[in-house]
Amino acid sequence: MKYSQIWFLFWSFLISNTFADEKLVVSEIIFNGNSLLPDYELQSVIKLQSPKLFARSEFSPKKLNRDKISLEAYYKSNGFLNISITENYELVSKNYVNIQFFINEGDQYQLKEIHFFGNKLFSDEEIIKILKTPTNINFNPSKIRRQLKALKRIYLNRGKIDIAIMDEVIIEGINVIVRINIFEGITYHIQSISVSDLVLVNEKYVLREILFQRDEIYNINKIDESRNRIFYSGLFSSVEIINKLINKKNGLVDIEIKVSEYKSSSIEADIGFKEWNPFQENLTTTGIDAQARWVIGNIFNTTANVEFTARIARSINLNTISDKPLIERDFTVVYRTPWTFYFRIPTRFEYFHKEASDQSVLKRDGLTYSLLFNQGKTTRYEFNSTLEIIKTNESLDTGKINEEDEQQRWMNVVYISNKIQNPLNPIGGQYFSFISTLYGTILGGERNLIKFEGEYRKYLRIQNNSVFAFRIVLGYIKNLETENDLTHPYNFQIGGQTSLRGWASGDKFEISSGANIIDMINLEYRFPIKNKFGGELFIDIGRLYETIDEFTTTSLSWDYGMGIIYHTGLGPIRIDVGFPYGKLENPQLHASLLYMF
Repeated sequence: MKYSQIWFLFWSFLISNTFADEKLVVSEIIFNGNSLLPDYELQSVIKLQSPKLFARSEFSPKKLNRDKISLEAYYKSNGFLNISITENYELVSKNYVNIQFFINEGDQYQLKEIHFFGNKLFSDEEIIKILKTPTNINFNPSKIRRQLKALKRIYLNRGKIDIAIMDEVIIEGINVIVRINIFEGITYHIQSISVSDLVLVNEKYVLREILFQRDEIYNINKIDESRNRIFYSGLFSSVEIINKLINKKNGLVDIEIKVSEYKSSSIEADIGFKEWNPFQENLTTTGIDAQARWVIGNIFNTTANVEFTARIARSINLNTISDKPLIERDFTVVYRTPWTFYFRIPTRFEYFHKEASDQSVLKRDGLTYSLLFNQGKTTRYEFNSTLEIIKTNESLDTGKINEEDEQQRWMNVVYISNKIQNPLNPIGGQYFSFISTLYGTILGGERNLIKFEGEYRKYLRIQNNSVFAFRIVLGYIKNLETENDLTHPYNFQIGGQTSLRGWASGDKFEISSGANIIDMINLEYRFPIKNKFGGELFIDIGRLYETIDEFTTTSLSWDYGMGIIYHTGLGPIRIDVGFPYGKLENPQLHASLLYMF
């Protein structure tokens, strides 16, 4: 058994490298003429890299020229103003090239003095603190210019619309003296604010988004933030804020807000591969998802809209061959508004009817009230409060016909930071989520528990378009009913195509009933094979247990395996084979859609 595992890893690695596209790759990189900056420092600047154990840099002349430009910029940022670099490459075998950089560093210049002229609003000392550029260091011209842009914006926040800043560089030997000339101009105040090109939307829904007022000092930060707030209200396809200088002598400016109203209503439909969580379960499933949406915007000429959505989804995996597939049917009505009373907190009211059927039928009807907070494009906070009626029917195959209603009330707080690059085929970035949910207790309902769920993902791109990905999943449930044990689907499960692939599903795992605590780690090495085909090597480790006291005594369940991936326009199709506890004689096959994470 020991040698069978070694052979498995050997052949997996051989496949991942032998069948990769036959492209030119870098064999060696040589730097010539660099006396002040070492090789390892220059190597860290460029994208092309010498071969490593699992990494090969795909070569192209375009990439080589890009790296030459990067090296020149890096040298100049370290004071080498007269840097000169030429590059050369040589084919040393069918697929490998050697690269050489010939470097003439020249003198390294030092920033000796900075002098300011024309500044009245800020003293020299205050400007030096803003620039964060001390003297007697290597001269970095690009940093100076970046800091001068920041200085200009600070002036624009103080009403100095006419601000002009110019820099002069005086070289004496290897010393640099920088002269910064500042023309501040007068301080402008806002005289009037107007909105143009409105058709249906009431002007007050624009004016309530702005952060500046009449008679206050002009502030570019408030102007830009107001533009974003107006745009993200969802009413306009474009927003432009224009300054009209009407009185230079007295420093008065009119602000005009020009908008283009967004199409208020739309009918949309889409179909694709999707991952979703069945009711209350931590294990996800993948399949085909089709949706149709009717959006009615500008309700009563306000910023609110109503969305009607019908959805049907079907799970796709090997289990659907022997068992009934999971089929979900949803109908939702959502009312959205970017304001909650007088506060700019987006609010959502949702009525939902959801049906899910595989071995049994689950019907849910309910209402959800949500407060939404977005921080940029990647971070989201949510507060959700839900009341739902749950109706279940046991499968007729069991010979039982049992139908009962359960009222469930719960509220949760959600934090999501999603910085994944290319979500369908991740090539970099990271993802973090944390969900805290309270069921029952003061809310009422028939379940009383607290549930915490956390997930972290990281994607690291390796030189030959391969990706190393890992995921950590943690979960904890505090059951507040000591006399009533939790059962599926409220507790955590493990096993299957989206968790531990050495097992067919959560029901086939060693602890099929689930548990109150979960911890799991997934590691994957994803690599291209040819054209649209790719492969992956993976290791999954996880466990379930009931109490924190069992943390040190509960043994790990694990598997490793490999998979084949085919990339389509809707997303990847994946076939994996996992070996529980490394037992090659006990393979578990999975066929599913999208990456596991």
